[in-house]
Amino acid sequence: MLTLPETNWTSTIRGLHQVALLMAPIHRALLPKQPNWLHLPLNVQINGLLSQTLPKGGRILLDFKGGFVIYQRPNGTQAAFAFASHSQASLMHDLLAALQQDELDTILADTGDDALLSTLLHHINTREGTSTLLNADEFNQHEPLAIDAQVAAAYANVLYAVFTGVARFRARLNGHLSPVVVWPEHFDLSTLWFASGEMDEHQAHINIGFAPYSPGYERPYLYAYAYPYPQDFSPPALPKPAFWNPQGWRGVVIPYADIANQNDVAAYVEQLSMALFGILREVLA
Repeated sequence: MLTLPETNWTSTIRGLHQVALLMAPIHRALLPKQPNWLHLPLNVQINGLLSQTLPKGGRILLDFKGGFVIYQRPNGTQAAFAFASHSQASLMHDLLAALQQDELDTILADTGDDALLSTLLHHINTREGTSTLLNADEFNQHEPLAIDAQVAAAYANVLYAVFTGVARFRARLNGHLSPVVVWPEHFDLSTLWFASGEMDEHQAHINIGFAPYSPGYERPYLYAYAYPYPQDFSPPALPKPAFWNPQGWRGVVIPYADIANQNDVAAYVEQLSMALFGILREVLA
């Protein structure tokens, strides 16, 4: 059993999401663009999330259990920033100041202390073009992070168990697949199975994922969808406790509350993922 506390859930998960969002502009500034935006996501760890390896060898760990962002420098030293001591804005500032000494030394060069974020975003927007402009407000919230240490640690345990189940499901598939990663923008874990070798998210695929919250859902849920659905699509029956999302996006939802009491959460997620994949595979056929 891996349950999630009710108390302080909303403030904690939104605080962790604010922290994860900071990784997107850092990845965009430093890493070469990959198909399907795979230079942006984070890798799941037993204690939280880890950035991709930066060009000079640095990594950034989001330690949900310890309550820190830890910048692992290319030279082997570390800089640690406590959630409890920061807002999103101050955390971004201090992290960029640390990166300015090595990974971002060229981009931020002689940038003044009060212009680190604006300079970074200007660099990204200039390089990528106006169609993908980043807004500083996404990374510059000044309210103190209200992250409950026990809730954050519990979510790290749940996320790792779900990741393990989805990864084992993924290992049983043939074909072309994306890695199992967490996307900073929506803070969801996701993997794609592609119906063809093109591996293009605009072509036929099936997505299995896990979201901590989203519009209409304040608590975590496993999700799955196929793309595209046929024009005459009629939603097939689903095994309990799955249901079709009633409004907005078309896909399958399983609330984590219906998973949490299982003796082996990872094994149950693996089983559910296989079952949903089989149903959605028939939709694409």
